[in-house]
Amino acid sequence: MSHPEANSTLREWTESAPYWERHGATIRAIFAPITRALIEEAGIVSGQSVLDVAGGPGEPSLSIAEAVGPTGSVACTDAVAEMVEAAEREAHRRGITNVSFRKCMADSLPFGDNSFDVVFSRLGGHVLSRHGYFSARDVARNKKGRSVGAGCMAEK
Repeated sequence: MSHPEANSTLREWTESAPYWERHGATIRAIFAPITRALIEEAGIVSGQSVLDVAGGPGEPSLSIAEAVGPTGSVACTDAVAEMVEAAEREAHRRGITNVSFRKCMADSLPFGDNSFDVVFSRLGGHVLSRHGYFSARDVARNKKGRSVGAGCMAEK
């Protein structure tokens, strides 16, 4: 994807961010079965460190944070500042403290090699890889264990 196309796509996500936040409870409920299945498939358990690529307004990062519990941690990343800000507000509202938030592109993740037990992307893998921002290989350097996505960013 060319630079102008990438900027256009990011602009569209930026414009949609308020709607993702406003309808967060409904969206969370709709995707809850997928989120639960992916968390289970990834083998995410208490105490793990998880990277959520393209976490949007906080889901599934916040559900993952609940799964890893207080001894685990989640890094929620998204390329859109408004999505990251919405995720931070939702975490605060729900009292979830074991998650950190970073605005960054998926092809330039600001984490060291082998920083996470699991690299996760529920919906972002399909959208972002389709547009050329990253592939599973690009994020694999950050994982110690498995990378899991909704059938589009999976590596075991």
